[in-house]
Amino acid sequence: MDNLQGNIFLASQHLNDLTGYSGIEALKRTITAHEQHLESSQEDVRVSRQNYKQLVADRAASQREVTTLLARKDTWTPIDLERFTSLYRSDHGNEHAVQEAAQRLADAERAAEQAGSRLNAAILARYHEEQIWSDKIRRMSTWGTWGLMGVNVLLFLVFQFGFEPWRRERLTKGFEEKVLAALERERGVLKIEDGEASSDAAGVKAAEAKEQSPEVESIGVTTPELAAGIVETAGIPETADSQTEGKTPAFSSLQWRQPNTWKEGLVEPCVARVQNLFSEETVSLRKQDVTIVALEGLATGAAVAGLAVMYILRPN
Repeated sequence: MDNLQGNIFLASQHLNDLTGYSGIEALKRTITAHEQHLESSQEDVRVSRQNYKQLVADRAASQREVTTLLARKDTWTPIDLERFTSLYRSDHGNEHAVQEAAQRLADAERAAEQAGSRLNAAILARYHEEQIWSDKIRRMSTWGTWGLMGVNVLLFLVFQFGFEPWRRERLTKGFEEKVLAALERERGVLKIEDGEASSDAAGVKAAEAKEQSPEVESIGVTTPELAAGIVETAGIPETADSQTEGKTPAFSSLQWRQPNTWKEGLVEPCVARVQNLFSEETVSLRKQDVTIVALEGLATGAAVAGLAVMYILRPN
């Protein structure tokens, strides 16, 4: 299972490298880092601003207390004098701390602004790369669609002009062979029946000849003349058999003829096949074949219409 997950990860990585999506993944990681840096910069700005406000408030409170002490200068006590002295001494330090806090706040705001600019630039770069990648995938899908259409058309032409004629020719040859075999069997049966009929007729004639031999002798007919009559009578079935054999069907004379010229071998068969496609010959088809042809036409029309719409609506 671990090997399968590793192989899937490697396959996806190679696919991203081929399609150019690895650069987009790197930009995503860069954007994530910029977002984290921006968040930390904004946190620094918030802390620096809060510190600056606190220092400004402390200095303002110190200045108000100094102003209050100066307002009642005539009634100072030793404690008030000591307080005024400490406040006057700390005012310079407060001013310096406020300036440093203001500088830190400005630096933090500048860093946050730069982080935001880098983040926006990374987002724009990612958007640009994704647009380029989507255009590339769209072009690849378009070429893939054209390729599939070409393969579909090629298969249609191969089946229509290559496989279908071969199948029809094979069916025709098989039918002719079956017809010839049936005729041969029928002719054998007829020969057997004619032989049996001729033998039966010969037996009947011989029996009649034996029965009529006393009468023949009484009327003076010699044996050779009677034998000649029997032979002539027996020769009739052979004549009928020869006539039956003469009625051999025309299928036995069907032979393939070698074409004499390249035109007869290439052009004329193609022309005949094209004319056969537009002929008025009645063809019996299965519903499955009609459904397949309709679905192929529907798929081809939908693909052509989709490509036309994509070509019309494509961005300039």
